[in-house]
Amino acid sequence: MIQDIPGESFETLIGSSTQIYGRLVISDSVRIDGEIQGSIEAQPNSEVTVHIAHDGTVIGDLHAHRILVNGKIDGNIYAKERCDLFETSRVRGDIHYGLIGIEHGAEFYGEMLKKSLLPSPDPDPVTDFSLSSDAQ
Repeated sequence: MIQDIPGESFETLIGSSTQIYGRLVISDSVRIDGEIQGSIEAQPNSEVTVHIAHDGTVIGDLHAHRILVNGKIDGNIYAKERCDLFETSRVRGDIHYGLIGIEHGAEFYGEMLKKSLLPSPDPDPVTDFSLSSDAQ
C-alpha cells in the first residue's frame, strides 16, 4: 500500500520488485518500496526526503534532510531536520536527528542522539588578563 505523506513529493520511486546493492547518492527526494543494501546519501546542502515505505527495506546508513520510515532499516539514520518513525517502522541502529516523531507501535533498537538545529555560537574570544598581587 502506498501512503501519501502530506506536503511531500517524491521525484524518484524505487519499486517493490527492485533490489539495489551499493551506495545510492540522491539529489531529489526518493520513496523506497524495494530493498537497498548499502548507504543512501543526499547531496551536501540539499533538503531531500527519503521515505522508506511500508514494504521498503534498507540495510545501511541513511543521510538526508528528512527521513520518514514506514518500513525496515538496519543501519544508522542521520536526519539533519527530522526523522519520523511511523507505526509499522522497524529500525535497528542509532538515530541522529534535529526533530523526531514516533508513532505508537514503531519498533526501535538503538540510541537516539539529538542534534541542535541552530548553528553553534562562536566560542568567546580569549581575553588577555593578568593577575597581580599588590598586597604588601
